[in-house]
Amino acid sequence: MTDARGPPGRPLAVLLAECLVVLVILTSFYVRSDQTQDNPSPYDLMMAGTIALLFLLGLRFPRRLGPPAAFWGLIVAGFGIGAMDALYMERVKPALMTTVYLVGSFLFFASWVYADPMRRLSQIFWAYTAAAAIAAALGIVGYFGLLPGAEIFTEYGRARGTFNDPNVFGPFLVAPVLFLAWKLSTAQSVRSLWMVLPLGVLVLALLLSFSRGAWGNLLFAGLVFFGLTLSTSKSYLQTMRLIFFGALAVVVMVGVVGFALSSPKVADLFAQRASLTQSYDTDPDHGRFQSQSRALAMALEKPLGLGPAQWAMINKLDTHNVYLHILVGGGFLSGLAFIALIIVTLVRGWRAIGRDSPEQGILIVIYAAVLGHVGEAVIIDIDNWRHFYLLMGTLWGVMLAVEERGGVRRRILRMPSRGAPDIAPGASGFLT
Repeated sequence: MTDARGPPGRPLAVLLAECLVVLVILTSFYVRSDQTQDNPSPYDLMMAGTIALLFLLGLRFPRRLGPPAAFWGLIVAGFGIGAMDALYMERVKPALMTTVYLVGSFLFFASWVYADPMRRLSQIFWAYTAAAAIAAALGIVGYFGLLPGAEIFTEYGRARGTFNDPNVFGPFLVAPVLFLAWKLSTAQSVRSLWMVLPLGVLVLALLLSFSRGAWGNLLFAGLVFFGLTLSTSKSYLQTMRLIFFGALAVVVMVGVVGFALSSPKVADLFAQRASLTQSYDTDPDHGRFQSQSRALAMALEKPLGLGPAQWAMINKLDTHNVYLHILVGGGFLSGLAFIALIIVTLVRGWRAIGRDSPEQGILIVIYAAVLGHVGEAVIIDIDNWRHFYLLMGTLWGVMLAVEERGGVRRRILRMPSRGAPDIAPGASGFLT
């Protein structure tokens, strides 16, 4: 029976809530602010309001979300303990508020996806991909100076789009690249080839960010995605289709890179950036590696931590390693809790991928993207990246749904079989 307020079984309130979430994610293409101020972006303001509104209207935490929530709680507690003896107290409150807000967004995305996994994952990732395409297009326009004043979308000759930093802009594009690659690999019609265009735009923008971390992130995440998707294929036809579209995606990427490198401007900067280390990495006084060494020594000297947003002020340089960043800020309590959270996330995500489920494909996309970010975190601080909490939250939401539903456990590394049946998805309303 059709509900007078909306499609069958979907009250108008739920549809409006889904539209609101999609709208908020669409605004995530713009995360720019004065780096000397602690001003929230439009995305932050809308996300905070949406979180409060939907939990007020009845969204509930999944019971099994307790472990990651507890780990985040320990991280915040460690920051609070370290802050009691902070040197720059004016930096503590904004940093703690930002962390609490980002943890809240993680809990929200996990709860939101858990209530109706396949539908809401599709909504979230199409919106995320659209936002990434907008940011990517502006980054390309800025890099090549295609419009007057477009240089605001670049920094030091690198595309940054609508972000403060090219090193955040580049990784923001990784998950949408994987998502479009997955959609192409499961395409049933040539009409789906329209996705090649936005895929090319995203890859070109990521290249023009000249972020070595983003390049490595995409390469690593792409290999994980392809390997897991191939090993969980349920038929030889699906395997061959995956190989074909995988090859197509590689051709598109190679073509985009080749086109970009035909520009002397791009080729020169690429030659400078395409190395494992730069001069600022190995500088004996103010280099990245030296800063990391000093951060580790400080963490051992101050096991309770210095408090959030302190080390960069003291050292005049960030750690460029999120594990050390959290360790030196919140002490061993925060540092070990964060490492435990990452380990538990990756182990349970791997197990969830091993179950036959309708969400298996997109679960692999999210898992690969998270793994790429976890690897990149060794060379950069990702703890304030908004999209990292979106990825972590959606991963936990779909993991918990797959675990609760059960299903056939299979070894991930296996040969595909013919005619393996799919398990019908289950869903629950967000007001329960």
